[in-house]
Amino acid sequence: MVFLLTGGRGFTRREGLRRLKERLQNVAGVSSVRYRPSKIRPRTVVADIAVEQFLGESFPRSEAKLKVLWRPREGRDVQRVQYADDAVSLGWHKDDDHPEPGETHYQLESDDGVRHEPANIEAEAPLSVLEICLDRLRKRLPDGVND
Repeated sequence: MVFLLTGGRGFTRREGLRRLKERLQNVAGVSSVRYRPSKIRPRTVVADIAVEQFLGESFPRSEAKLKVLWRPREGRDVQRVQYADDAVSLGWHKDDDHPEPGETHYQLESDDGVRHEPANIEAEAPLSVLEICLDRLRKRLPDGVND
């Protein structure tokens, strides 16, 4: 079965994940970009982050992981970009897991619990969503998610 990217530019899930992986391999501070669970059956792209290099400024935690999921669906794709370090996990999701904040939402998990906020990501193409989320992550981390 072949899934097409929303918007008419079609490629398979494997091709979409390959493009996401290639893009992440060129981001400052990102290393060890790999498929999970395996290269043969990719479901997500996972990467290690040297946080200070990624942000371009000092940060209280030096290492983190980034997990990118893209599942093409008829209508609207499921997409998630999730950052996690020793103190916090946060990300932007386009899915129907939490109806209250809406299909596109920001999710923050910390010792204080889980918080969801509505978010707006108008892009549908996986690479565009990734770029938007990476930009937002660079702004959000130093701005109060660093304790």
